[in-house]
Amino acid sequence: MTDDLGAHDVEELRALMRQHHLLPEIPAALVEPAARATVGAADLADPDRRSPDAVEAMLAGILATPRPGSSSTHAEPSAATSPSPAEPAAARSGETTRRRRLRRRAAALAVAAATVVVAVVGSQLSSTPTAVAGGAPPLAYAGGSPEAAWEGSLPSAHDTLVELASVADDAADLPRTGDVQHISRYSWLSETVGDADGNTTTTVYPTADELWVGPDGSARTLQRRAAAVRYDGQVDTTAPESEAGPLSGDDFFPGTMNPSVAAELPTDPDGMESALLAHMPQEYAENPDYHDTVLVESAADLARTYIVPQDVASAMWTVLSDAPTIQLLGDTTDRLGRPGVAVAIPDSLWKESGVEAVTVLIISPTDGQLLGTETVMLTNPMLDVDEPTVTGFTTVTSRQWVAKIGD
Repeated sequence: MTDDLGAHDVEELRALMRQHHLLPEIPAALVEPAARATVGAADLADPDRRSPDAVEAMLAGILATPRPGSSSTHAEPSAATSPSPAEPAAARSGETTRRRRLRRRAAALAVAAATVVVAVVGSQLSSTPTAVAGGAPPLAYAGGSPEAAWEGSLPSAHDTLVELASVADDAADLPRTGDVQHISRYSWLSETVGDADGNTTTTVYPTADELWVGPDGSARTLQRRAAAVRYDGQVDTTAPESEAGPLSGDDFFPGTMNPSVAAELPTDPDGMESALLAHMPQEYAENPDYHDTVLVESAADLARTYIVPQDVASAMWTVLSDAPTIQLLGDTTDRLGRPGVAVAIPDSLWKESGVEAVTVLIISPTDGQLLGTETVMLTNPMLDVDEPTVTGFTTVTSRQWVAKIGD
């Protein structure tokens, strides 16, 4: 399982996976970033921006990245992946060692195969027992599971968050090559549509998006959506295309956003806690039952939207370290193959709805920055979820300062 895959290997494995419906086509709009300009008629009229070289490079990178637990979780090979008794002997003996190795690897990758389906989003895209096989397989965590976090049986994350705060404080801030913040992310985003009878339908679209925030508060968003998926990760062939289309974007006037909101957060613990609470709606921030969840959601929202200075990130983790319901999931590998440290909290905002959900933060052990967030639902009658299911995630793929919006 440690063999390196070359371009020919990738093509063979991809063909095999397509044969067994494990690898649908990746929409071109997700494969390569759109032209860095305001999205207009010219952009939308040219949806096929796929670079074959970029696709092959990303596919090879993902397949070469060992998935946590892949060595111990195997899918039984189907008849189609093994020589048939009726198959000519010459054909069986002519199969190369590499092909046999690829077939064995493909069988082991059956559960994780849809990682390719949802993770191949373009050249920019630089956790827990298996619950649901599909496009967003649960990540593997060294110290426990989201189910255990919901039960409150995992150790406190206090010491680990204190260590991560120290890591963040020691790391250097990003180089300033301009005054515009540029954040790239990959997410499962849901869209809910209602009909005249009051019925609602929620559809999930794997989405690669970019956000630019200028020093005057102007902003631009650019989103590229893949085909809809169900919560089990399979492509939803009955779902409509997103009303926004496969490629969309918006420009926002100066003053729309506060570009300094993260940089100006206080770094003393009391001040930071107050600021994080104030970032969320008052009715939630003032409810003691929601206190820890609000802190987590606020910190995550800021870190997914703005470039957070290292001392501010340090102060965030220091405040979260004192939240008693935040527990340690342990070391993990995020959806881009990066090492991370995961902490989890039962989401108290859902409890009154009869929903059992856990929010996971994945933090870099290298610079203390947030790598991404995961929402794991154990039960949700509204979504027909009755076992641990990843219903959403956001992975921050890059943060950088650039000279102007669109760079």
